[in-house]
Amino acid sequence: MSTRRAGGTEGSRPRRRPREGGYARGEETRERIIQAAFEVFSEEGYLGASTRLIAARAGVNPPALQYYFDSKEGLHEACGRWVIDRVMGGFAPVLEAARAARASGRREAMLEALQDLVELIADLTMPRTDEEGWRRFLGRCQTHSSGHPAFELIEREFTVPIKSMVISLVTQVLGLEEGDERARIRALLILGQLWVVHDGADRTLGDLGWPDFAGDRAARVKEILRDHVARLLASPLPATSASPSRSRR
Repeated sequence: MSTRRAGGTEGSRPRRRPREGGYARGEETRERIIQAAFEVFSEEGYLGASTRLIAARAGVNPPALQYYFDSKEGLHEACGRWVIDRVMGGFAPVLEAARAARASGRREAMLEALQDLVELIADLTMPRTDEEGWRRFLGRCQTHSSGHPAFELIEREFTVPIKSMVISLVTQVLGLEEGDERARIRALLILGQLWVVHDGADRTLGDLGWPDFAGDRAARVKEILRDHVARLLASPLPATSASPSRSRR
């Protein structure tokens, strides 16, 4: 039976780190492997990705992947961790402002915080002509990789917290009780608008006759998204005493 060793998972070797003299070179190699993995995982998916191809793209021997990440699963999860650290750095101040607005109880502040959050999500999901590998990797994880290592990590530490904040802000802007199904539906409709600049981006660009979402075009999309959020939450709720989910109980 395998035993848990310090610094590793059960049944695996502890993660190796370069000795002091080669630390910088080792970190550079590790980063190069992650960047290559972003490309290959984005192109081939988790199951189709070959560790040999990743190693070739990174310019290292295949054993280097095992040296730094233990396995393809470990590498995929490391890619997810890299993305979360990068993305949450940008979202942290917006989430902090959203929490402050929610604590204030001021509708205008909460609505503005919600608009800022939706705009930032749109900025993250809109494809770019010079799109970095990590963005394509994130997009693939969110749409095609359910059950794979990085998907679970990104879902738990990014997608769920962001969605929960959107639902919470919508609930308070509408003056509803926590858990009201009507608030959840409106929150999901707000987030659903982002489909046109994410999964449906190619169709949207074709319909608009745009080459991409760069510059002023991206700004116009985000401006209209902000307006949609305000309008969706300004319309009156159905005149019911309880949400449908509660009335069925």
